[in-house]
Amino acid sequence: MTVQDGEWNQVSRKKGRLRHVPVPKVKESLVEQLGVRPNPNPESTVDDILSHHDVVSQEWLASDCWKALRDTLSDALSTQGRPPITKAVCLGPGPYDPSNGSAAARRTAHMQTAAFRSIVDMIGSHGHQKIKRIIQEPAFTQTDNVFCARLGLEVVETPAAFSIVDPNTLLFGIHMELPTYHEALKTLPGVFVGVGLGEWESLVDFDPQTRSLLGPFTEMDATYDKFGFPDLNYIFFGTTIYWRKMEGPNRVLAP
Repeated sequence: MTVQDGEWNQVSRKKGRLRHVPVPKVKESLVEQLGVRPNPNPESTVDDILSHHDVVSQEWLASDCWKALRDTLSDALSTQGRPPITKAVCLGPGPYDPSNGSAAARRTAHMQTAAFRSIVDMIGSHGHQKIKRIIQEPAFTQTDNVFCARLGLEVVETPAAFSIVDPNTLLFGIHMELPTYHEALKTLPGVFVGVGLGEWESLVDFDPQTRSLLGPFTEMDATYDKFGFPDLNYIFFGTTIYWRKMEGPNRVLAP
């Protein structure tokens, strides 16, 4: 099966990572593999990136993926007793002007950011509250940082975003590595958008070390409401939404 630009993340099962997940973006562990680094000679200005993002955002809002996701969010929000969301954290969308010139990486970074913003907008509108928006990506350049600020996103350095997550946070991280998820999920969020337990169970070997990293997913899978996240050209492949119910204690996982 092919993907834009022919890029795939072929990752070993034994290290607790997804296998055969398309890679149109940058993650901490993929910098060496893909050669996508903070771009020392960015070709795009902030205005260029904003212009491109506007085009991608319009494409996202017109997509069947967003239409289906909007219905899912509406259904989830109609349930009484959902925890209020006051913060939203986006992990690792990738740089917006990648150093290797990958059109797929660029498109995915913008599409994931557009999806993150639209989800937060909808949740904020439903609760009639302003949600603080935070983004973390180790491959960002200063141009990326300024672009994010123009979108109203606060950029933090890795790993600062992990400690920001609390029971009133929406955590959005697509196709992250299992150890990264584990760090980000030390405190379980109100809403999690990322790879679900079922996907991990089918894609990783359950050696003792890997099992210890699946604790947050096991907890959410057992106690949260779970919703499917529609795919869009493999950008959201294998993604699940976990939404915390109000009843029951907030759980904080030990390091």
